Amino acid sequence: MSAEREGPREGAIPLGRGGPGGPRSIRVFVSSTFRDMQRERDHLVKRIFPQLRKRCTQRGVTWSEVDLRWGIPDENKGEVLSVCLAEIERCRPFFIGLLGERYGWIPERLEAGVLEGRPWLRGYSGRSVTELEILGGVLNDPTMASHAFFYFRDPTYIETRPAAEQIELQEHPSEEEIRRFGRESAECRAEERRRKLEALKERIRASGVYVREDYSDPEAIGELVLADLTRVIDTLYPAGLEPGYLQREAAGHEAYAVSRASSYIGRSEYLERLDAHATGSGPPLVILGESGAGKSALLANWAIRFRREHPDEFVLMHFVGSSPHSSDWARMLERIMGELSDFHGIEPEPAGRSDGTPDALRLAFARHLEMAAARGRAVIIIGGLNQLQDRDGAPDLAWLPPVLPSNIRLVLSTLSGRPLDDILRREWPTLDVGPLNESERKALISLYLRQYAKELSPRRIERIVG
Repeated sequence: MSAEREGPREGAIPLGRGGPGGPRSIRVFVSSTFRDMQRERDHLVKRIFPQLRKRCTQRGVTWSEVDLRWGIPDENKGEVLSVCLAEIERCRPFFIGLLGERYGWIPERLEAGVLEGRPWLRGYSGRSVTELEILGGVLNDPTMASHAFFYFRDPTYIETRPAAEQIELQEHPSEEEIRRFGRESAECRAEERRRKLEALKERIRASGVYVREDYSDPEAIGELVLADLTRVIDTLYPAGLEPGYLQREAAGHEAYAVSRASSYIGRSEYLERLDAHATGSGPPLVILGESGAGKSALLANWAIRFRREHPDEFVLMHFVGSSPHSSDWARMLERIMGELSDFHGIEPEPAGRSDGTPDALRLAFARHLEMAAARGRAVIIIGGLNQLQDRDGAPDLAWLPPVLPSNIRLVLSTLSGRPLDDILRREWPTLDVGPLNESERKALISLYLRQYAKELSPRRIERIVG
């Protein structure tokens, strides 16, 4: 495992913001040098973070990690520091720092865009990106002292690796340096990087942040990170205090919507049609299109925008198939009624389904919609009707009243099948979502990668688009 030199006291685990009453999410930035930490990063991403993500899911918490050691094309290396510092801000307050015997890549100059809004950088030219991440993310901000986790690898680990690999695990003159500056000068530059690395480690130790020293190998650091972050999860979000069913279900659908909204290429005519429907009257509007055409993304983007522009109105999104209970028609109706009750202060009708039959629930749902409509407009989006469980006539929309109150603005989406057959029988209006053209596909790829602070070269994008 590892020894602790001036390390944390037992149980002195950093606590982040969030917790009960705050956003139920943990987003961690992983900072390390590149070539010498590949095995550690791979082990964390493939073995450790999935376990932490599962534990978070059990507590109704969203887990995500950001590791930026891939995804920036060679031609954009000058932007790497700006991207890293921006992601650190998004990940606050959680930060993981891994250090071995390499100091890391030093930018030849700091671009003007990086310096803008970060005057502290002017005093740190000639520093590695890794050190600047640690400075900007932790050491320059005293409030981060209890939110950061540092792990230093045992220097003797190098001796356990093959000779060819040992070169990549420590500072030494590169072939390019030798060609540009000569061997003696290149050796001096490598020695300077070693001194900067040791000074950085000493500054981290002296800062009082959480430090684990001398971990033996990638598997050992995996055990440490798993133990440390598990305690953080258990402290912030204890077992037994998970949100109730309605809160968990709502959070799941909102997270699903956000995931579709973050990389969306839309067409204004679709959004205008949805606006007109939501503010107008008439039967439900049905969104049609092939699987993967972007129906859910359209609904999520429009609903989030509409809610922002109409903050006092009820807007509910339900995406069938996005959570374990979302395809159960009875659970779906109970969720809609519960959300309407909370929003409008409607007292539930216990007699509405006292006999527990499907007919009683359908009747209670229809009455609930009428009571909600009397209090104001309600926009309800249900995506993926074709994924409803085949029970009690659900795919035939037996649960949906044939006539809705005018203030209930319902938007549906489906593929072909029994739900669409019933919709066509009822002669409800439809909106067809067409496939993306080539330029839209390119834009979608870039937008999707940007949410993870990644990029691909134009050549690779062309291959995907094709």
